[in-house]
Amino acid sequence: MKFEISEYPSSYLAIEFNENEKLITEKGSLIYCNGEYTFENKIEAKNYKNWIAKIFGGKSLTYNIYTAKENLKMALSTKDNSEIFKVDITEDNPILFEPDLHFARTINLEIKLEQKDWKSTLNDGLKLKTIGSGQLFLKGYGKIIKQEIDSEKPIFIDENALIAFEDKLEVKTISRGVKELITSGEGFIFSIKGKGNIWIQTREKGEYSSSGGVLDGIFSFIK
Repeated sequence: MKFEISEYPSSYLAIEFNENEKLITEKGSLIYCNGEYTFENKIEAKNYKNWIAKIFGGKSLTYNIYTAKENLKMALSTKDNSEIFKVDITEDNPILFEPDLHFARTINLEIKLEQKDWKSTLNDGLKLKTIGSGQLFLKGYGKIIKQEIDSEKPIFIDENALIAFEDKLEVKTISRGVKELITSGEGFIFSIKGKGNIWIQTREKGEYSSSGGVLDGIFSFIK
């Protein structure tokens, strides 16, 4: 299976399937396919943690599985103005990310709600964690920046900017006080230290982050 993400803005995911290869995606993402495939809709809410992720984190309760019946090309896109980016996941280096930012993943990669106490959840919000190895496709808004961290001195990131990070990093939430919160317009801040990668978005959901038709360029891929 080969993947290609188009240029920003209005990015889409192009996939070249070999026969019998599978891909898990969010609902409503299919734009085009030039061959025969089978389709399954599966319930991901197998336990209460998935329902929590849905109710409070915006994660879908179900997902689609596409299986190629022959060699084919497929194009997928998000339903809003978010942009797609890929993270290569290994079993010994999982990442955590916002529940509503999952877009697609290879069949051998699982995700679960990160186990945390309620105090940490209220401070940091809900996070999904990867299990296994494979390719994970997430979405974000504006420019998506991959930043390598290598510091024992805390680095500070706005809560709305940080969308994914490697589990080996030490990530905590801090607040600079009610007065500063009100006067600055800033929300909570993540304090991050250690060695690993983070992914940052430059805009938030609902803000203008891209322009142009999502179908631009797709037909050059499928010809």
